Amino acid sequence: MTTMELNAELFRQLSIIAEDESLMRKAVKAVTRLAKQKETEETEYIGKEEILKGIDAGLKEVKLTREGKLAPKLARDFLNEL
Repeated sequence: MTTMELNAELFRQLSIIAEDESLMRKAVKAVTRLAKQKETEETEYIGKEEILKGIDAGLKEVKLTREGKLAPKLARDFLNEL
C-alpha cells in the first residue's frame, strides 16, 4: 500500500469507531505511542564516551597549538569549515 492508501485506510477505520468515545481514546493512545516511538528512533544520542573523546581531542589540539607544533587556524578557515 502507498502512503496515501494507508492514510485513507486509517481514516476509514477511524470513521467506523468515531462514535465510540472509548475506542477513539484507545486509537488516539495507540497513535500517540507510535508517534513517540518514531521521535525516539529519529533522535540521535551521543554517548558519554564519544563526548569525552571529542573534548579530549579538542584539548590536545589546543595544547599543540600553544606549544607551536600546530599552526593556528585563521578565523576565515574556521568559518569556512563550519
